[in-house]
Amino acid sequence: MSDNKNISTLKVMVTGGSGFIGTNAVDYLIGQGIETINIDFNPPKKKSHNHLWRNVDIRKYDLLEKEFISFQPTHVLHLAATLGMEQYGLDYFSANTDGVENILECCQRTSSVRQVLFTSSLLVCENGYIPNGDTEYCPPNNYGKSKMIGEEIVRNFDNPKFIWSIVRPTSIWGPWFQYSYKTFFKMVDKSLYFHIGNNKIIKPACYVGNTVYMMCKIMLEDNNEKVSSKTFYLSDYPEYTTKEWANTIQQILKSKKIVTLPRFLFQLLAICGDVIKFFGYNDPPISSFRLKNLLTGGSYPTGNTKIVCGILPYNLKTGVYETSLWMYQQNQLNHKPTII
Repeated sequence: MSDNKNISTLKVMVTGGSGFIGTNAVDYLIGQGIETINIDFNPPKKKSHNHLWRNVDIRKYDLLEKEFISFQPTHVLHLAATLGMEQYGLDYFSANTDGVENILECCQRTSSVRQVLFTSSLLVCENGYIPNGDTEYCPPNNYGKSKMIGEEIVRNFDNPKFIWSIVRPTSIWGPWFQYSYKTFFKMVDKSLYFHIGNNKIIKPACYVGNTVYMMCKIMLEDNNEKVSSKTFYLSDYPEYTTKEWANTIQQILKSKKIVTLPRFLFQLLAICGDVIKFFGYNDPPISSFRLKNLLTGGSYPTGNTKIVCGILPYNLKTGVYETSLWMYQQNQLNHKPTII
């Protein structure tokens, strides 16, 4: 945040504050002493956040508008979204389109709102493809298409009375996460994870502590020229490879050293995972989708992010330690993490 900002005048509305990133964002904001509320139709993951929760679906404009009128936010961190990598119809993702329209209208009608941060997705383009500009799109599925439409709604909104920015997070991991990267930590903990060949794949990923730090720095930036109508990629820097990440987890957990296996074996295991998933198990350790994700690297343009955010608060070791400690305290890991 800007050093000259008067914290006592800030009021941040977080949409989707009961989710993974949202839980961490609410924690960060209240830790900074900023008045905060959480707009979500799901209850908070942390009981200490219950008093900040407003049970509202952003697709229901009248209810959303009442919360804007009541709270009079100065800033809005828009995280709420419908997720899904399966081939649901586009209507399934209406929170990502209609919800964005409702947020924009409420912000326009609420004179207190100064800045709004909209959270999009890398999947406005197919996995691994780095677009040449902010408005180049090639979504691989309807989720990505809904996020693309959401971005277009923001960009085409007439004469906003507030400053807006868009962020595209990379693969986010850390406390309160679910599914694939939690499985990644568990596999290393149980010595069931193996390096895939000898290729060094740069993984565009971001520890959630750095993610919410960057989001809040961008949202609360006083210099409008740095952030107004701009798109920011959120990724840890310096970057790290999947192998470095896994080895760091292994060292902090002191589990067995990770063995490297040939790529073709993983392709066979991924097919087995696809079959298991077909028969109803939703979270196999490996599948074709996950293997492709693990093998897809890339370096996204973070130059403007670095200008606004500067040095990040967490490096790879501290992020892995904090995540491992949280998982251990949740009885999700066998090995107690140690700082290295």
